[in-house]
Amino acid sequence: MILMPHLSMLKIYLKLQDLNSHDALQELLAQAGVCVKKNMEECEGVLYAHLALNTSLPSLNFSSLPLPIRFLDLLSLLENLPYSQEITFFHFTLDLREKILKNLQTQQEQRVTEKECQLLRFFHQNKGKELSKETLLKEIWEYHPEAETHTLETHIYRLRQKLEEDPNVPQILLNCREGYWMKDVLSSI
Repeated sequence: MILMPHLSMLKIYLKLQDLNSHDALQELLAQAGVCVKKNMEECEGVLYAHLALNTSLPSLNFSSLPLPIRFLDLLSLLENLPYSQEITFFHFTLDLREKILKNLQTQQEQRVTEKECQLLRFFHQNKGKELSKETLLKEIWEYHPEAETHTLETHIYRLRQKLEEDPNVPQILLNCREGYWMKDVLSSI
């Protein structure tokens, strides 16, 4: 059962005093596709439990909620945070809720899978940075770094089919020494 079909890798900063609550929430949120981060700079939304938080990020004050709160009610509140519903990169837009990739040059729309959507969002957030295969497997699939799998390569292949003018000569998703990276800008399309 997918608890949050419209939410794709929302990263939140979780600030709670009680470590047991933090660990329990982190585990439950991860199962629902919500990634808990320790660094607020990596986040698009904030769940916090104190009043003195100065941020422009969409936020939810955990301490103002009636406790105990049902987990599904918490997920519903998180899903309704006004985080970005669409990302734009190069000549593409990606609708994160509907999982539609649109080529702005041709107006062609393609469906992407949940994992393709998560990968594109992660590459977009780390544009210009080399990302190791281990990092991608850990962040997107929560795999152990030493796991033997071709899942990532398969997803990169499929994304290149959707993104690249010539998938055999990629210009957007590129290989690097330890993994992959997304260019900041394209020299020519």
